[in-house]
Amino acid sequence: MNSQPRYSFRKATAVGLTLIVLLLIVNMLVSQWNTRRVIENGHKVAHTQRVLTTLEEVLARVTEAETSERGFLITGDAKYLTTYQNAIDRTGETLERLRSLTVDDPTQAGRIRALQARVQARFDELREAIAAQHSGGFDAARYSVSTNHGRELMGEMLELVGTMQADEEAALAKRSDESQRSARVTMITDLLGSLLGIGMVGVATLLFRRELAQRQRAQDAGQRLAAIVESSDDAIVSKTLDGLIMSWNAGARRIYGYRADEVIGRPIALLCPRERIDEIQFNLDRVRRGEHIEHFETIRIRKDGQRIDVSLRISPLKDSSGTVIGASAIARDITERKLLQREVLEIAAREQQRIGQDLHDGTGQELTGLAMVAERLTGDLEHQDSPQAATAARIVDGLEEALNHVRSLSKGLVPVELDAEGLMAALADLAERTSQLPDVACTLECDEPVRILDNQTATHLYRLSQEAVTNALKHGRARRITLKLTSDPEFITLQITDDGRGFDNERDAAGTGLRIMAYRAELIRGNLTIGRVRPHGTSITCKLPRQLEPCTVGFEDLDRPLPAAQLPSARLPF
Repeated sequence: MNSQPRYSFRKATAVGLTLIVLLLIVNMLVSQWNTRRVIENGHKVAHTQRVLTTLEEVLARVTEAETSERGFLITGDAKYLTTYQNAIDRTGETLERLRSLTVDDPTQAGRIRALQARVQARFDELREAIAAQHSGGFDAARYSVSTNHGRELMGEMLELVGTMQADEEAALAKRSDESQRSARVTMITDLLGSLLGIGMVGVATLLFRRELAQRQRAQDAGQRLAAIVESSDDAIVSKTLDGLIMSWNAGARRIYGYRADEVIGRPIALLCPRERIDEIQFNLDRVRRGEHIEHFETIRIRKDGQRIDVSLRISPLKDSSGTVIGASAIARDITERKLLQREVLEIAAREQQRIGQDLHDGTGQELTGLAMVAERLTGDLEHQDSPQAATAARIVDGLEEALNHVRSLSKGLVPVELDAEGLMAALADLAERTSQLPDVACTLECDEPVRILDNQTATHLYRLSQEAVTNALKHGRARRITLKLTSDPEFITLQITDDGRGFDNERDAAGTGLRIMAYRAELIRGNLTIGRVRPHGTSITCKLPRQLEPCTVGFEDLDRPLPAAQLPSARLPF
């Protein structure tokens, strides 16, 4: 009677132990497989990021070569050829690195070959222009670069890079999904193994040791990722949704000059100029909604007070439930590139000014002399009752018209005089000439003199005003335009308002005129804002610091770190 139950118990025990062992083996295998998947995906993510960064670097090197070539064509200065050759050499190295990164992807490898062919074709055009400059001077070089082929090649390169980036980002998203699925499967199998392991102390001990091993592997993977972040040349900073700095890598220390212990727990606004404080909150609001902010250029302040140009990319940080808990910002110092762009533009502006002065002092004087001679000839012919007197009079009128055209062209090329108050006179002239159009009233409001010592800054403000007035007339159908120039001890503000149909974000955001105005504002380190005017109309405001001196943020809470008890408890991944 007792043997059967005992046998059944032993049999059930054996079956149960067998099932436990099988489940534990399955759990072990699944956990190991998923752990490898997570680690492999981590490597693949880092590889994809390197591919994306290298693609951007290719475009940057090509742009650098084009900029240096333009600088040489405009100035003839051989120093630009050194920068040009370095850009070409580094482009080849970057393409080779990109090819090695995508050697296992035939599709991407084919696109890279196509990209390399277009880069080579573009460089051939640049070399032809430089050769033309050497052999025939600026006019020959200008003819060489006047074709639209270079722009078409650049467009094709951008299209290829965009396609490759889209494929890499799609692969990145797929790997992220796979990592999440692997993590969920690992969690489920670990839970089942733990519940079954309670029946046996030995099994529980084995499971515990295995769990420790998995955690160690995950910790090693996290340390490797942290090492990648720490060794990056870019500044990688994480912050809470309240703008408090939570992590600070070595790249941030090199770019901004602060040590980690000097900034962690302090507001990110510490790095922002006073006139761009609102930019931080605007970006944090977008991140709070889960938006990724792609590369945009702005200005930041180093510890020593120096203003630097940076390219920023901001992404939301999420916890395991998908809730946004902070933001990660990757900043790259582009100050040298901006300085090179400003130098090229200043050289072009000086050349434009020289041409305008030559027109005024040379061609204008010649036309004036010819007009005087023609007037005397006309008088003599009229005195002699010659039938050629009418022809001579028409010649006088033609010379006067040509002289007026030359003067107008000269004035357009050199709109701002070199004295400190030249901008006000140029804006007044712009308002007067605009008001001469039918049914248009344009006025300048400048209650007190606004002195701008830098003629380049004044010229950019004038060109910005020209573009705004043109847009108001052409697109806004404005009838009344007001130019307002004001200053205070800290800032100079230029505002252009009109009563037109207003600004359409979707229609006008990508317009060339708006991009030109924004670019000019960036060159003089100003802040450009566009808003609506009630009941209708547009207001464009450019605000720039009066003096670009070492700056302090000026808010007490920016200079004092928060106590540890007030720091957010959310853990960020950097």
